[in-house]
Amino acid sequence: MEKAKRIDGVKNSLHSEEELRRRLPEIDAIYDEEVRDTTIDYFLRACPDYFWKRAASATGKYHPPDESGEYGTWLHSKRVFYEYANLSESLLELHEITEHKRECGKAAALIHDTFNYGWPSEGRDMTTSEHDVIAAAVANFTIGMPEEVVHLVHSHMGPWGEGKLPETPNERCFHMADKSAAARNNTQGVYFPAEELQGIETVTQVEVDDDEVV
Repeated sequence: MEKAKRIDGVKNSLHSEEELRRRLPEIDAIYDEEVRDTTIDYFLRACPDYFWKRAASATGKYHPPDESGEYGTWLHSKRVFYEYANLSESLLELHEITEHKRECGKAAALIHDTFNYGWPSEGRDMTTSEHDVIAAAVANFTIGMPEEVVHLVHSHMGPWGEGKLPETPNERCFHMADKSAAARNNTQGVYFPAEELQGIETVTQVEVDDDEVV
């Protein structure tokens, strides 16, 4: 998208990596340095401010109730991270994907819905079906994220988006992680929810053992 090539930053309340890590501690569970650094760059330079506040579903039809209110998209992204990290472990053990591709999937989980309501300048009240191609374009042209991240974001909506259909094992796994996290009855806990998310009654923290590796 031409607009993605032109932007050099969006209005964003994130002013430091420390604040990003407070909101998304999952950043430090991305172990590939290039993938982690470009993910940080994406949030600091390109993530619209509305991502942190707005609902994952404007109508409440397609997500759990706690994702259909304030902080819903933020919460949903954390749940997708958990679902993908869990599901992709099998693909890694089966040698269907590499460690690098799995790390790209973790990054994609955090950024895939950042443009859920389109370009900030549009002031939309409803989510847009092209949020997949917008976020993929920003990841590609503005930030220069790894190609695998771009493909996962572009295809994450499957038959319901404007992006390409998921084709590879990793793309299919990522699409299913997103779909599972969005199920109406999903109450999956998340890693170390920030104070804002702890204020949502249904949000719980995933128990992590000292030796557990995501």
